[in-house]
Amino acid sequence: MFSGDEERGTAAVRAFLASPHAAAVERVVVCEPTARQAGVAHRGVLAYTARVRGHGGHSSRADHQPAPIVTMARLAIALYDLGVARRGAGPDGMRGLCMNVAGIDGGVAFNVIPEEAALTFSIRPAPGFDRPAWEATLAATLAAIDPAIALTCEIDHAPFGGGDDRGLGALVRPHVEALVPLDFWTEAALYQAAGKAAIVVGPGDIGCAHAADESVAIADLEWAVALCADVYAEAGRG
Repeated sequence: MFSGDEERGTAAVRAFLASPHAAAVERVVVCEPTARQAGVAHRGVLAYTARVRGHGGHSSRADHQPAPIVTMARLAIALYDLGVARRGAGPDGMRGLCMNVAGIDGGVAFNVIPEEAALTFSIRPAPGFDRPAWEATLAATLAAIDPAIALTCEIDHAPFGGGDDRGLGALVRPHVEALVPLDFWTEAALYQAAGKAAIVVGPGDIGCAHAADESVAIADLEWAVALCADVYAEAGRG
């Protein structure tokens, strides 16, 4: 099955899992760039937008007005510090939060006080992540900077915990260098939540994803063809 919207809501896989076609599926190989390794667990994704409003107006009044962008800048530093403080936390192979302070938006011109500002950030929690404790820390951080900051969770993807792979690891093991946890999210988590066994393995390297030179080597494609052919043949015999 081809899923074209993994970066934009995963509607394809969710619709498939809600359909009668998914009932007979027991095991899933999720094709993502794993650098000739196989992912047996991976992080989730929590992406947020924080917003705060001021009054706006002419910049000649800036000394007497709220500064939404400055408020968001203070929050950006506080979030970054939270990420640094937790770089050693988590299970082996998935230490840290992967805190990404991605952008601050707001303002229209040098002589206009912004009416509002928004900060986008995300973390990538590992399996077993204590989300209630994280959300309490996050709420306290926002309140300490400005109680008026509003927070919205835009993307909420659970981690993939691995566990019973129903023989998938053995099927792919002759072709992969190692069975490893992954730092990026995939739709394996959705399949696991639906009661399917899953493993993540595919051509390419996540290290060049989302970059100007994103690509997959031809040799990796040839490797993936051989892997898939053997997996299907072995699964069919089983």
